[in-house]
Amino acid sequence: MNKLRFYITEKFNLLQAREKRLLYFGLALSLLCLAFISVNPLLSKHTKLSQELELLKSDFIWISSKVSVVKKLENACSSRNYKRGTTEDQIKNLARRNLLSVNSFEQTEDKIKFQLSGSDANQFLDFYSQASCSGYKVDQVIMTTSLKNTYDATIVAAPVEF
Repeated sequence: MNKLRFYITEKFNLLQAREKRLLYFGLALSLLCLAFISVNPLLSKHTKLSQELELLKSDFIWISSKVSVVKKLENACSSRNYKRGTTEDQIKNLARRNLLSVNSFEQTEDKIKFQLSGSDANQFLDFYSQASCSGYKVDQVIMTTSLKNTYDATIVAAPVEF
């Protein structure tokens, strides 16, 4: 290593003053280019992240201003409590309330399967809405029509806690 340093020092001392200045200038220019090349990606990343931060801040301010609107939103469920009696009684009451008749009812540990019939499809929609408000999640509905213009629906639901 000492030989290399001695060789470079010897060759450098043989250069004229103008050549030494040119070499110093080239070295300084090379160091500046190296610094620019290493710092430029960091600056562009910083600029990009600053722009993203401003966008996220504006989104946060907008969301913060909408908190009062979201708090006012409620579901369509009324405050009535439909949970009276056994599960079968609750389903029968909901069906009766919507002018539907319960043809069959089966209950396992976590599922309820029942069959309803009625004359108007809108009554079934009201039933699904009220069942949802009563704490039942309707998992499956198979609906058919008969020749007498009545609707039959086989429904699989699960009770949920809320």
